[in-house]
Amino acid sequence: MGTKGSYTGNGTPASKQLQTNVTQWLDALAGSGPGAPAQHLSPDQLLPALGLFIPSGGHADGPGGGAGGGGGRAGGGAQRTIAQSSRTAGRAAAAAYAYRTGNVQALQELGLNYADLQASAGDPIDWTRRIVDAACGPLADGTIEDQERRFVASEVAQWVLEAGTDSTPPSPEEVVRETLALIIFEAVIGETAAGMNDGSRPAWATADGERQLRETGRALADRASLTITGPSTAEITRAVEEGIDAMRSIWMEP
Repeated sequence: MGTKGSYTGNGTPASKQLQTNVTQWLDALAGSGPGAPAQHLSPDQLLPALGLFIPSGGHADGPGGGAGGGGGRAGGGAQRTIAQSSRTAGRAAAAAYAYRTGNVQALQELGLNYADLQASAGDPIDWTRRIVDAACGPLADGTIEDQERRFVASEVAQWVLEAGTDSTPPSPEEVVRETLALIIFEAVIGETAAGMNDGSRPAWATADGERQLRETGRALADRASLTITGPSTAEITRAVEEGIDAMRSIWMEP
């Protein structure tokens, strides 16, 4: 249980390294002043975020091992799994893509009705709620990881709805990469939010820091080697899962 504002991380080596990287960068950003040259965040500094996700039969850390095994929560903190994060994010992305492209059958397979979604399109909150409920199921127990999955589902659905042009939606590969970027971003924010918002830095630095974290998450997702075979729920979900696995393997390298 808990919220992003009070959660201080799951205590694993990956979380600690991520917090160190982000804190040092934010301090440099704040120390430079709002008019100084930008203190850019490297995608490599966010790689520890991939160590937060537990693969099937594995544990949630990269180099150094540590807590976070698949059998329980790491130090009482968030337990993120590649399979669950991929499934919920992939379902939300696929649902939004199906709606955007008018694929009635694909929506039906997700338990959604195209006409109902069209009727709620004028109310973005209701439209998003329907997509998130289809992707994540009923509101769960309020854990950090459940909150993150819901944020990702909501944000990727909105992105798919708005990206591209009226006549040209984003490609399935673009959808998958944005989904990966959002998964990374929400995990980073989840593990570092308490330190980012502790009042030790000016508000402009915190706001600019969050913006750069989002952009750097996209840059990291662009590195993922993907094989996209189509826009179906199974295809998008599989590509997201393979993308996290591929990026996580970079973090695991000695």
